[in-house]
Amino acid sequence: MWYATWRENGSPTPIRRKTGIRVNEPNMTARQARELARNVAQEMEATAKGDTACKRAVEAVRAAAVARGAAEKIPSLREYLAGVPRTAGAKTENTRARAFRLFCDFLGARADGGVDTITPADCTAYVRRLLGMVSKGTAGIYKSYLSSAFKRAVDVDGLLDRNPMAGVNLGREALSVNPDRGEDKQKRKPFTMEEIRLMIDTFPAPWCDMVAVSWYGYGLRLSDVCLLRWDSVKWDAGYLHIVEKKTRKERMIPMLPPLVACLERLREQAGADEYVFPHMAQYYNRGGESYVSTQFTALLRAHGIIEPAAAVRKEGERRHHVSRKSFHSIRHSVVSCLRGDAALSASVVRDAVGHDSEAVERGYFTASMDMRRRAGAPLMQAAGDAPAPAAPALPPYPATA
Repeated sequence: MWYATWRENGSPTPIRRKTGIRVNEPNMTARQARELARNVAQEMEATAKGDTACKRAVEAVRAAAVARGAAEKIPSLREYLAGVPRTAGAKTENTRARAFRLFCDFLGARADGGVDTITPADCTAYVRRLLGMVSKGTAGIYKSYLSSAFKRAVDVDGLLDRNPMAGVNLGREALSVNPDRGEDKQKRKPFTMEEIRLMIDTFPAPWCDMVAVSWYGYGLRLSDVCLLRWDSVKWDAGYLHIVEKKTRKERMIPMLPPLVACLERLREQAGADEYVFPHMAQYYNRGGESYVSTQFTALLRAHGIIEPAAAVRKEGERRHHVSRKSFHSIRHSVVSCLRGDAALSASVVRDAVGHDSEAVERGYFTASMDMRRRAGAPLMQAAGDAPAPAAPALPPYPATA
């Protein structure tokens, strides 16, 4: 079978597709089959890059209509994006305007050409450039704004026969740009026990209590803490009954005495709201997890737990900085703490925090310095030395504010 192979926009990974032409095609010589396969491959590459027969025909018809005065000239990409109706809030509009501006800057003089000249290859190259500048999440937001604009050019204005951004696979491009990271994630660092204690004792409400609920709730995620309802607290049975927002998995989490003390105190302060943390639930439902997580990151910086972004970003680096510690690091800390207890099997720990596999569980484990010291005890004993003393236990969570 003959294959078509080409590269798009300097991608290190070539695209390879079957042409449907066999090497020993019936009623053809080997040279004829190779020539036919070459023609098919060229057409496949042109189609992939947006140069379709349909598009060429539409361009020819429109050019003739414009010449006769029967149709308007297609606007440039820059003109069209500037005319996309604005209907969202100021913050969203600023982000969308930035996405449009970056795309035009990337294209340079070509942005002043017709909006119909933009190809899927252009969009793929732009997304790859974005992934070298910002996080994958931000690149996805910019991509969605441009895709919506092109979709409007197809469905509403009839300027395009297809959306050139529709076929861009963000996950695949992220993996191609950075194979080591792929999903644009880096391993979170767990908090130390001192940092957990600091957050519970000194962070302002409701964050101090949210950290406590996550820690004593076996690593509850930020989404599940923000959206925790009072009807999920089964006081008589002694457990939390929740359905995880991320996985939709049903979990029953035993309430440890410190967690009971925290929730009882919050219940005394609560009104008629259905949520344990009503203001955070409102923030989460309005702006999503990133909106709430940003507040937590600011607290981490204010208390010296993480450094300011400017202090850890290399000079001249444009890439969006992702903190190694976030609210999700509490979950890493919980897993590391539980797995460090030799009395608990990996299966018990995995079930307690709600992970589906041992592989996922291992990714959350980071041995503390104390665990590493204790692991060195056999070395010292073998050499005839006394083992190092154990670290003091974490003090209990206070029952009152």
